[in-house]
Amino acid sequence: MQFNIIKYGSIIEKARTSFWFIPSFMVLSSIVLAVFTVCIDALYIESIEFTIPLVYKMDIDAIRSLLATIAGAMITVTSIAFSLTIVALTLASSQFGPRLLRNFMMDTGTQVVLGAFISNFLFCILVFCAISFQEPYIFKPGLTVLIAVIMTCISVGVLIYFIHHVAKAIQADVVIDDVYQELQCSIDNLFPSISKQKKSSAIAQSCDKVLTQKVNQIDVLAKCSGYVQTIEHIALLALATENKALIECIYYPGDYIVEDSVIAIIHSDNAINKKTVKQVSDFILLGAYRTPVQDPEFAIHQLVEIALRALSPGINDPYTAITCVDKLNSVLCGLTKRVFPARQHYDEAGQLRLVCKVLTFDDIARAAFDQIRQEATNNVSVTIRLLNSLNNLILFANTNEQKNFVISQTKMIDEQQSKQPVAKADSKCIGFRIAKIFSSISE
Repeated sequence: MQFNIIKYGSIIEKARTSFWFIPSFMVLSSIVLAVFTVCIDALYIESIEFTIPLVYKMDIDAIRSLLATIAGAMITVTSIAFSLTIVALTLASSQFGPRLLRNFMMDTGTQVVLGAFISNFLFCILVFCAISFQEPYIFKPGLTVLIAVIMTCISVGVLIYFIHHVAKAIQADVVIDDVYQELQCSIDNLFPSISKQKKSSAIAQSCDKVLTQKVNQIDVLAKCSGYVQTIEHIALLALATENKALIECIYYPGDYIVEDSVIAIIHSDNAINKKTVKQVSDFILLGAYRTPVQDPEFAIHQLVEIALRALSPGINDPYTAITCVDKLNSVLCGLTKRVFPARQHYDEAGQLRLVCKVLTFDDIARAAFDQIRQEATNNVSVTIRLLNSLNNLILFANTNEQKNFVISQTKMIDEQQSKQPVAKADSKCIGFRIAKIFSSISE
């Protein structure tokens, strides 16, 4: 079921978008590795030094100098890597928008690079301390030094990779495709394809009728102001079934809620205790910002923001805006083959237990097209690409809602362009595409 990973979705999201999770894991691994290699050198040195005599014949002072040099180099490279990361984040914030910083922070490659440098530094420091032990803990370092040298060689390769990775990551096409791929993953999790949709055996009931039949109505208030990040539908359904009640969720993930606003209503014929009300409130997670866990509009707004910045007079990059339009068009065409979440949820007996606010195709499509259409009024190339996208979408549309969206957008573009002073050839090109869309609809 599409909500089976929601419970820990926000925790996973916070870990993925932090610079500390993977580096911390790598640092702990380096500590374990340092202890392990020192123990081998200290406990099994007699049998190992005949096997690898070269590393065990090095002078202790030379080893200290080598480890100090590696540690100093690693902390220097780490500072350079952080500087490059900050530069990349600054460029991304100014060119693509501050909300895109999340995508750069969740980049696994950058996190691994920072973790590798810090781990190498810490390993050398720990080994440097270990070889300073006095009797009876003194030992001959061999394997530890060999591992330190190997880690340093790997770090050199990691540095070359990082420079290439940063140069590639700030390219507009790469940024747009990363957001698009995340959007596709979100859609796959939230909207099952028509072929995979399971048919419900529940007996449909009139929602309004069931709501009016319940005697008691208790409002669940928001504990704080913030965005709805996740709603645990399965847990709410089970809670409503257990209490023989009906829970009505007022908001959808991505909506903003003010403290003490009604976020849900519990309808029941029986008395509802405070514990149940608190559980309902806990199953609706609020946060200071939006997340893509249950909010498909999150990534759509990111693509739209990139397009709007590209269309701004300060940047004036229509090609980036056109790329965003193409990606959004691909998403909307794919959504025509998806099943949107049901507003009503039933228990095994067919009783209505949960009513939720849900997104429709029109909601997502308008979020994708409206602002770009409004800002592209004076840009003929982007307007033409919008019309081409609408023409592609009408070929995939299989419901009246989807067709009505194409019709309304086409009419608004036609109205906007009729008031613009454009060349006759451009006007003819736009008019041809508008006529083609209406022709496809009439067929």
